[in-house]
Amino acid sequence: VAPLIIKVPYIVLCFLLDVVFEGQYVPSRFFLLETVARMPYFSYIAMLHLYETLGFWRRSKDVKRVHFAEEWNEFHHLLIMESLGGDQKWWVRFMAQHSAIVYYFGLSLL
Repeated sequence: VAPLIIKVPYIVLCFLLDVVFEGQYVPSRFFLLETVARMPYFSYIAMLHLYETLGFWRRSKDVKRVHFAEEWNEFHHLLIMESLGGDQKWWVRFMAQHSAIVYYFGLSLL
């Protein structure tokens, strides 16, 4: 059972996605989700680079490899959604890109 601090934003996000993408082409919704889904891996690798640069942690080779592989997997999901035409509407691309940027900075601040 997830705590409310995690569960409430998830339920609100699912509701908003259902409202915004109701009656829309299904790959558009998944294009947005796949764009945003890459951010946890990207921000984690960015933080590992920061720690290495500042000299806090040098043994991150295996962790970076795993997270890069996971991000690579999400990237291929994104390519599939693009090939299905999920990125054809400008407002879907706009929402995906801006949601991903906000999510990235939110994760980086954590």
